[in-house]
Parts: sequence; structure tokens; C-alpha cells
Amino acid sequence: MSTYKMPVRKGTTLLDALMHIKDNFDETLAFRHSCRMGVCGSCGIMVNRKPMLACYTQVLHLESDSLVIEPLQNMTVIKDLVVDIQPFFDTYDKIKTVLIKPEAALKKPTAFIQAPRELKKYWDLTLCIKCSICYSACPAAIDERFLGPSTYATNYRFISDSRDEGLNERLKAMAENVWLCTSCNSCTLFCPKEVDSSSSIVDEHSLMVETGAIPRTVKDVLTSVVRYHNPMGTHPSKRMEWARDLKIKTFPTVTKADVLYFVGCSPAYDPRNQEIARSMVSIFDKLDVDFATLGTEEWCCGDHILRLGEKGLFEMLAEHNVSIFEKFNADRIVTLSPHCYNTFKNDKPYSDAGLQVQHYTQLVAEAIEHGRLKLPKATKKRITYHDPCFLGKRNEIFDAPRQILESINGLELEEMTRTKENSFCCGGGAGRVWTEEATPEKRPSVNRVKEALDAGAEVIVTACPFCVTTLEDAVKVLDAEGKIVVEDILGLLKNAV
Repeated sequence: MSTYKMPVRKGTTLLDALMHIKDNFDETLAFRHSCRMGVCGSCGIMVNRKPMLACYTQVLHLESDSLVIEPLQNMTVIKDLVVDIQPFFDTYDKIKTVLIKPEAALKKPTAFIQAPRELKKYWDLTLCIKCSICYSACPAAIDERFLGPSTYATNYRFISDSRDEGLNERLKAMAENVWLCTSCNSCTLFCPKEVDSSSSIVDEHSLMVETGAIPRTVKDVLTSVVRYHNPMGTHPSKRMEWARDLKIKTFPTVTKADVLYFVGCSPAYDPRNQEIARSMVSIFDKLDVDFATLGTEEWCCGDHILRLGEKGLFEMLAEHNVSIFEKFNADRIVTLSPHCYNTFKNDKPYSDAGLQVQHYTQLVAEAIEHGRLKLPKATKKRITYHDPCFLGKRNEIFDAPRQILESINGLELEEMTRTKENSFCCGGGAGRVWTEEATPEKRPSVNRVKEALDAGAEVIVTACPFCVTTLEDAVKVLDAEGKIVVEDILGLLKNAV
């Protein structure tokens, strides 16, 4: 690693800085660039672990006195900041980037007319400059079967084009590999042209669900939700078994409480995560919070179902839950899962219902800050915190979990190299927590646990039941049970109060 000190003034871009270094300090420094207008996409680099365009980014806008500049991830480094971008471009060979029409139609000397209203359907997807930043940020791209966010978005751009007649061919090209997407939103978050690749992949999932061209694992999850209103394959009569021996108020016995506690499917049915649900009850009791649950009337929030593309099934789940929310008088809804929190806050029809929703880390952090929750017991552990994508990348909740951890006596928090908005996904989103079939070395969860081990942590702490599941599986895959464990924040809190 080389370190350089240089003057920066208003308007200085990262590309300007790299050129200054090359001209004044190291003439051998290698990096790509073509223009200075952010249209060629050749100058992608990592800056403080975030992918961005060197020509497009002003140094002062980064608000940091020191910058760590590295080559893009997920690609082989040729020299310095130059990576082998060819594998990224090769993914486009798997789809057709031209209109698909009958050969006879292509031979006619006529233009293929399109109305402006049809153009609007996919115009935003045409802004992609193939800079590979989304590919670099994508956790699924560690598996070469995954074509990458921009390739799928380009494929959907042609699917949405009213002049294109190749729907079946385009769906076939991604029938097996597109399900590796975790909907972590990294592609959309870091795209310099604000192309929403993440949503386009969900729309492609939806088209495949409509045609029935879905893997058996996906079909099993959707079938379970249709039958049991949860993806766990468990009868809904068992939804409250997590609360055995606890005195929990439930709907419809009660219809009013200060907090409506939305437990979620994994904490309700998964034996490992049931303890997380029970730990939250102990925190409510400690805070003397008046709370209740929906009991067996709580259905899956539908987040994973929506990301898998079954929009009709998601709407059924959402309409049921919203109808029950309307019958229950509560000041706010508190969720365990970031997935429930995200869909209640951002996805219609939940977002239209005006719900007051909190993730449990927000509630607990507020209680600690205002002195309502004391944590007298020490826990001497070296920990690292894994940011759940649906809490962090999608909702920018980074501080509350860390405030809680910093309030627990004895904990030594060591951050991994990829944190907050640049956190590496556990690989469990968009239903992949149930449909995972990748080999161990191609699983994002295994990659993440290796990073935690490199940080010297004894405990990986997170705030999502799905992250707990995938990361614990990865610990077993790596045969690292004696080196590191996975814990939800609530598990640490329960021992600290």
C-alpha cells in the first residue's frame, strides 16, 4: 500500500487526484479513464470500501480527510486499480441486447415505431453505462452463474420494450441463475446513474412466476405460504408455540395495546429463532411496555414472497395483515425482522396504511438513551456487527444497533472491513434463506463469516433472524463452531439486563 498527501480544492475529483499522483509521485500508477463526464463508466474504483466513478466523484463531497482507494471487487486485478472487466462483459453474451423479432420482420425496410408512453416503461434502464459498479457491489456475483444486476436489468429493458417479441427466449436465459439474487439493493444503492436494477429483477421473478418457470425450491416456499400463510411449512395453529409458558396478550382477546408486537415467521416457527422472540418479551417486560401480538391472525408479512415475484400472493398477505391492523388500536408496531419492518414501511398496501412501525433496535436504543433500560451485567466478548441489508442498505438504520452494543459493558466491538451501506449481504434475502443450493464457497454467508473470523471476533452479532440462520449455517460449513458463534442483539441484551 502506498500513501500520498496532496492538495484538494473545490471541484477536485477522484480522477484529478489519481492524475496528480501519477504526474507527481508515481508515474507507474495504473488506472482506467476515458472522459470526465461520467458517461463511459471505465473509471470505477473502490473508495473507502464503496464503489464509485473516479471522474464523477468530488473529493470534498466524501467528507473525509483520508481515502483508501482500491480496485473494484469481484474481479481479478490486472495492475493497481485496473481489473479484468471481461467476465462482466461476458455476462451480456447470455442475453440478447438487440430487439428479438421474426426474421421476416427484420428484412422489411420499415421502422419499428414506439409511442412515448411505451418508452417511459423502460427508459430509466437504458441509462446504464456498463461501469460494472453494481457487479462489484453484488454479493451474488461471487457465483459465476449469476449474470449480474446490469445484465438482468438490460434483459428486462428489452422485455419491457413493446417492439420486442422475445419474452420466452429472454426468460429462458435466466431461468436458473436469476434466483441467486438476494434483493440486498446494493446494485441500486451504488449505481451512479440511479438505475433500479434490484426492482427490475423482482419484476423478472414475477414474469417467471406467471409462466410457472420456477425452481422446485421456490415453488415449495410459495406453496407453503398459500397453504399455511407462512414459508416455514408449519400449520398456523402452531404460530404461538414460541410463547409457551409466557403470558402474552393476543388478538382478538385484546384489541388495544401501546405496542403491537409483530413477531414474524422465522422467530415464530424456527426453534433457534424462537428464543429471539422470547428475549424481546423479556425486554418489553423490563420496560413495562403494554404490548400484544396478533396471535394466529398474524400472517407472513410477505417480504420474501414479493421479492420472489409472487405479487398476487403478497397482496393477499398484506391485505389480511392491514385489515387486522385496522381492527387493533396500537400506537406503533414493533418488528423483530428488518424484512417485516421494510415491507410495512415501504411496500404498498402497507405503506398506504400510514403504519407507525419500528424495528426493535430503534425502540431499545431509545430506551437506553433515555435511561429507561439499564444494562448492569457485563459480557466480556470480542464481537463484530453484521448489518442486515433490509435494515441498513434499504432503511439506513446503522446507529441504533451499534448504540445498543456500545451500551453493554465488556463488549469489544471490532468492525469488519465491509460495514453499514457497504456491508456484505448474508445471502438470505429474496427467499434464498430457504432456496440456497450454491456450493459453500459460492455462498455470501460463508464469505461473510470468513470476514468476521479475519476481524478476530468471537461473536457475530446481527439484528435479523434470517441473518442468524444463514450465518450459523456458514459457521457449520466452515467447521468453525469452536471459533465463532452467531447471536442476535436480543440474545446479548437478555444477558445484560
